[in-house]
Amino acid sequence: MLLELWKYIRGYVIINVSGFSPERFINLCANKGIYIWNVTRVNNGFNLCISAKGFKTIRPIVKKTGCKVKITNKIGLPFRFFLFRRRRIFLFSFIICMAIVFLLSLFIWKIDIEGNSMYTDEQLIKFLQNNSHYVGMWKKDSKCNELEKILLKNFTNINWVTCELKGTRLIIYIEEGRNNVQIEDIDKPCDIICDKKGVIVSIVTRTGSPKVVKGDVVEEDDLLVSGTLEIKELEEVKAIEFTHSDADILIRTVYEYNDELEYRYLDKLYTDRNKKDYTFNIFGKKINLFKPRIKYRNYDKIYTYDEICLFENFYLPISIGTTSYEEYKTIERNYTNEEASNIVNERINRYIAELEDSNKQIINKEIEIKELEDRVTANGIIVLIEKVGVKKYFNDNERRHEYEEYFREDDTDTP
Repeated sequence: MLLELWKYIRGYVIINVSGFSPERFINLCANKGIYIWNVTRVNNGFNLCISAKGFKTIRPIVKKTGCKVKITNKIGLPFRFFLFRRRRIFLFSFIICMAIVFLLSLFIWKIDIEGNSMYTDEQLIKFLQNNSHYVGMWKKDSKCNELEKILLKNFTNINWVTCELKGTRLIIYIEEGRNNVQIEDIDKPCDIICDKKGVIVSIVTRTGSPKVVKGDVVEEDDLLVSGTLEIKELEEVKAIEFTHSDADILIRTVYEYNDELEYRYLDKLYTDRNKKDYTFNIFGKKINLFKPRIKYRNYDKIYTYDEICLFENFYLPISIGTTSYEEYKTIERNYTNEEASNIVNERINRYIAELEDSNKQIINKEIEIKELEDRVTANGIIVLIEKVGVKKYFNDNERRHEYEEYFREDDTDTP
């Protein structure tokens, strides 16, 4: 491979040798140290390859052997440049373009995020910009390992992330999850506070002091499990310790459901009239190529753009955008009673499915659908059992002042 590349750089010709004794011509070339290769016999002699430099030295051999030599092809860089000897402007322009393309290849011109659904592309790209990763940055300044750690630290619903540089493109692969297990500092004391109103169904306490039992009615912000442990002897408090509360608490709660849908609604009827606006974007600057005057009263604005990509992952900071203005007229329509009821039912089923997907157990639902004169309404309640409780950390030194009489002098350094 390297030898073929070297031959191409030096340049060589393919010649046809014919006449009285072409074999003698080949032997004399070998004796003179002239390198030839790919020698093949043809009807009128031999075809062979010889370097451009070697071809200039064969004149005495041709005259001595009486052979006829004809060039059939010229291959290599010297002959390519020879074609441009009268087209210098074209050659220089080509070299400058290649230099610009090489310079642009040193930057990131496109950021793609794959696998995200909970977080939008705009939200993640804005976060990347705040952490020094943006379109137009030097590729050498991109630190994929650090970026992966930052994303995992700041977005709790991301389970796994990896970053990859391909050409001028930064690709971020994300795997999201729900109800992720958060890493907690179990050495830090905390209480468990109620975050919903309802009735306690069960409580299993692993650490901490439970403050409620099954059947208790609790309100939002009520204390469920305390991180303060009272150490008693014969019903008398002898000491106080602080701990990281941990418990599984289930609560029965009631969700109210209210929805309505009017029979009358406005629909869009698109006409055949439309106009387009073309823009040229380079390095983030937008240049309008054609700006039409829009006289439509109602229209939809649809924007699309095509990025310039030389190869699969070689994007350039250039794109062509098209804005289409589609005219429409608004007309009044009416749902039938059956259509409206079906839509309301679909909304109810979708809402219930979302509750079940969030690990809530539905034990009863009473939703009444009414068909009124101008609308369909759905009102009722959904009774369910769900996990409750949020951890609220506290400063043990501040809480210690409430129980000073229970601490001995030698316990002052107790965490």
